[in-house]
Amino acid sequence: MELKVCGITTDEDILALINLKIDRLGFIFYHMSKRYVYGKLIEDGLKAIPEHIKKTGVFVNAEITEIEQLIDQYHLDSIQLHGDESPEFCQHLRTKTEVIKTISIKDKSSFETAKLYENACDLFLFDTQSANYGGTGKTFDWQWLEAYDLDKPFYLSGGISLENFAEIKKINHQKLIGIDINSKFEIRPGIKDIEKIKQLISLMNS
Repeated sequence: MELKVCGITTDEDILALINLKIDRLGFIFYHMSKRYVYGKLIEDGLKAIPEHIKKTGVFVNAEITEIEQLIDQYHLDSIQLHGDESPEFCQHLRTKTEVIKTISIKDKSSFETAKLYENACDLFLFDTQSANYGGTGKTFDWQWLEAYDLDKPFYLSGGISLENFAEIKKINHQKLIGIDINSKFEIRPGIKDIEKIKQLISLMNS
C-alpha cells in the first residue's frame, strides 16, 4: 500500500520525510487552507525530493493557467483536483501531468460521481465530504467502498489515524492502492509529526 503525506509546508518536513518510505508528498495550493504553501516553499527543499517520490500539488477550483504555471515552476509530478472541476478540465490537464481527482463521499451514491471522471483522471482520491473542500479530519463509512466498481485505482483519505489504521488493513478492495494522511499526523497545521508517521509506516509494514 502506498503512502501520501499531504499538507507539507516546511523544508524540515520534506527532508525528514524523504528518508522514510513515502510515495507522494502533497503541497496545497489553495489559499483558504491552513496548509496553503505558495510562497513558503524553498526551492532547495523541493530539489532534494528524489524522483521516486511524486511531488503532488493540490488545487481547488483554480484556473488552468495557474495550475500549469505551478506545475512548471515546482516541477510537479502529479496534481490533485479537489474542487468542482469538470471532466473536461481534468482531461485537459492530464495531457500535462498525472491527475488525481478527489471525489467527496457523503454516502454510497457518491461513487456514481466517479463514473463521470473515469476517463478524465489517472486515479481517484476518496475523501469525506465537507462544505470547505476537505480537511475535516473525519472518516466516512469505509463499508461504502463496496459500491465502487470501476477499474480506476484509488487512494483513501479523511481522518486516517494510528487508531483506525487496523480497520483499513481489513478493507478488501482490489483498487485501493494507498492512503492519504494529513491532520491526524501533525503537531499543528502544516507541521508534521514525524514520529507518528514512522509509527504508521511500521504498522503498514507489519
